[in-house]
Amino acid sequence: MRKVYLHSRCELRPGDPEPDWRSIFSVMEARRMGRLLKRAVWTSSEALKAAGIAVPDAVIIGTDFGCIDHSEQFLRGVKGIDGAPLKPTHFMQSTHNTIASLIAIRLGCHGYNATYSHRGRSYESALQDAAMQIALGDIDTALVGWFDEMTPLLAESLTAQGIDPAEHALAVVLSANPEGAVSEFAPLDP
Repeated sequence: MRKVYLHSRCELRPGDPEPDWRSIFSVMEARRMGRLLKRAVWTSSEALKAAGIAVPDAVIIGTDFGCIDHSEQFLRGVKGIDGAPLKPTHFMQSTHNTIASLIAIRLGCHGYNATYSHRGRSYESALQDAAMQIALGDIDTALVGWFDEMTPLLAESLTAQGIDPAEHALAVVLSANPEGAVSEFAPLDP
């Protein structure tokens, strides 16, 4: 079993100012993307840049709710609520794996691509998958992300269930290479 190393981390926290999207998106791209997708691509790009890796062997994402804002907008359009228009973009970007797919396509990563949607354990599952594959020698580098957005409807539902609603935009780069690593990656307890 090989050791696994953390090379970089990039996070946008709730309340942080939004980055200048023009540095990585054209105006047309940015117009079609929701806030979550922009944050996911930006944090992933910054984490990879900090690690000195152009294209990882794998893109592995954890998300509890996926692109929930687009899902809600699509469903509002289907139901005709508030005169919301039915837009194909809302449907195409409403699935959980949209995040990992978009990142992989933009990077030209044709390797392993996975999305974990295990409410409350999504990020941990993504980290464990990446660490296990690196330790076993199946891949050498992995971009691991945790991306979730909060809508008023979702926040209300979670609060009613006694769950603290939170947004996440976090990307880390793991590798088998100790050179330039921030630290050795310790396995998570199951």
